[in-house]
Amino acid sequence: MANIRKHPVPVRNVNEAFVVSSDGAQGLSRSQTRGSSFSQPSRGVRYASGATDIDLARTTATLLGSREEATLTDLSAADLRDLPLPPRGAWKVSEPRLSIATSPGGSHPQRRGVRGRRLDLPEEHLVWYRGIRCTSVARTWVDCAAEISLPHLVAMGDAALRRQLVTLAELDAVVRWARGRRGVVAARTALPLLDPAAESPPESIVRAILVLAELPRPACNVDISHAGTWIARVDLCWHRERVIVEYDGAVHLEEKQRRRDAVRRNELQAAGWLVITLTADDLKAPEGMVAKVRQCLQHRTPAPPTLPSGELWRG
Repeated sequence: MANIRKHPVPVRNVNEAFVVSSDGAQGLSRSQTRGSSFSQPSRGVRYASGATDIDLARTTATLLGSREEATLTDLSAADLRDLPLPPRGAWKVSEPRLSIATSPGGSHPQRRGVRGRRLDLPEEHLVWYRGIRCTSVARTWVDCAAEISLPHLVAMGDAALRRQLVTLAELDAVVRWARGRRGVVAARTALPLLDPAAESPPESIVRAILVLAELPRPACNVDISHAGTWIARVDLCWHRERVIVEYDGAVHLEEKQRRRDAVRRNELQAAGWLVITLTADDLKAPEGMVAKVRQCLQHRTPAPPTLPSGELWRG
């Protein structure tokens, strides 16, 4: 665990960053802290070169290098908690940088590799995680709404809810608080789309794209049985139309898994279900994916019952 400290104390593990004074630090002389055992990300800060979590060590060192107490924010705070993020090239920021914030009256923390801002962060939006001061999960999610696409924001929210890092009520409270702030419209749009039953980011992204295209909302990760026998747990399901969408990631490319998938899909089809299989290629062409699913749903929509002449169907 990394620890952010301004005072020299003995280094307890290789992930800890520390400040160096003219007399040295951590029981080491200044010359010893300049050795190959330590990296120097900025003036007066060191961390062990053999850190088992090098990203955590660098993050801690960067925060220590700020002239005042800094807070890890938005994409960096999400990354610290291992929340799903889109590929770097899909970020709205021009380059990957560590996002930190200081108080409005403090120094501007902008420098190479750092995206610094001055923010007045309410106390209830601040937490300590892995020894690092960062924004709460709810505040982090709302801040990320300005940096990533809406489907990826849904995937992040789904993951946070599934891991019980946050509640819908907490997300809603921060969205209401953030009225008028950058990205809040996207957060407000994403909030009702979230589903803690989602079990993977691609599945969440597929669901978000389909619902945003005004298709009926599917159920997530449903157990399908036929004649009293369990067949499979499926990613997305429309019960009325008896349509299933399965997203096949890299694990499904393995021959053994492909054979299992073929058996379960044959069983689902024999039970009267239409199974649509999507892959990463479909996510690259969302319009075609939406059209494919829409056509299947329309084709499978049950027809209204035939009624005697003069009566109206009011389903």
